[in-house]
Amino acid sequence: MVMAILLVIGGINVFSASYVMAQDMFGSGWYYLLRYFIFAGLGLLAMNIVRRVGYKIWLHKYLLWGAFLVVFVMLLVVDLLDVSTKGASRWLYLGPFSVQPSEFAKLIIIMLAAKYLGRMLRRGERVSFLAPGDHRLVLAATVTYAALVYKQPDLGTAAIICGLMFGVYMIAGIPGWQVLLVLGGGSLGAVIATLASPYRLERVKVWFDPWLDQAGAGYQMVQSLLAIGSGNLIGTHWGHGAGKFFYLPEAHTDFAFAIFCQENGFFGAMLLMLLFGLLGYAFCTITCSTRDKQGFLLAGGVTFLIVGQAVANMAMVCGILPVIGVPLIFISYGGSSMMLSMAAIGLLLSVYDEEVRRAETDALPPEERRDGLRVVRNERWRT
Repeated sequence: MVMAILLVIGGINVFSASYVMAQDMFGSGWYYLLRYFIFAGLGLLAMNIVRRVGYKIWLHKYLLWGAFLVVFVMLLVVDLLDVSTKGASRWLYLGPFSVQPSEFAKLIIIMLAAKYLGRMLRRGERVSFLAPGDHRLVLAATVTYAALVYKQPDLGTAAIICGLMFGVYMIAGIPGWQVLLVLGGGSLGAVIATLASPYRLERVKVWFDPWLDQAGAGYQMVQSLLAIGSGNLIGTHWGHGAGKFFYLPEAHTDFAFAIFCQENGFFGAMLLMLLFGLLGYAFCTITCSTRDKQGFLLAGGVTFLIVGQAVANMAMVCGILPVIGVPLIFISYGGSSMMLSMAAIGLLLSVYDEEVRRAETDALPPEERRDGLRVVRNERWRT
């Protein structure tokens, strides 16, 4: 229900934020809205297919590593083709559509971590970065993906890929000193990577004070803050936000939340945050109630992916975080992000379905419990 409401709100916001640019570029103000609902439809289809198949099948070794290899090749092709858009090579172009392989990489890393760390927890082994075992394949896969994404260049997404892997390790129970060590080392690495790149260093300066260069590097952040501030309590009302009239770059993608705040005001922004909070609460409830270790880690990783990126985007648009190119799921226009996020939600829902079946099987009399899963399914079919 919450997801359906967010899809409706997102469609309205994408149309409002994009129709001026769409009319100017494509001769139709409906261009991005139609594509938004195409991707939403494909995402719903992917979500239902993933849910019906079940997470245990998707976590099968050969299927999972096959998917890893496909995404690896896609990232490699992106780096080799070097087709730049706005200074970065991040997309594969397939006719009128484009695919961002790094979005797929996020979900693959979560699934790999859930599979191998869940196996360790099931065996009663203590999870640690230094422990021997197959979980080191997860570390190697993460480094491989992050390196390819970093080369695009996209430090923000590379950091998210590493952060998602680290998040799954944390909920799996790595020692506290390793958490502190990784956080310290990651912070130091981010500083070094920022100092090594002039444009990243410029972004950090702009983050601290965008008005230092409000007509240059700080222009986007200044326009975002002006759009948010002009919304006041109740907003300028739908369709009347000025930011989309070529003032705010990426008004319908990464900075769609700024247009939403301008047109719906403080109360609208609070309502949107409440909806994402309810979504996060539902995801956390599923995660905490899951007894299967792989399902528990998978649900936790998907929660990090969906809710974590939503929080990061809103913080970025408000100037709390530097610009890192994270979309706001459902509210921003982005085909790859939406489809992958909805497929990830399908995985989380399959974890919930499996837990419900397990609870129903446990409730059966002992003489029926041997084939309990089939009995439960047959009863559902008859009703």
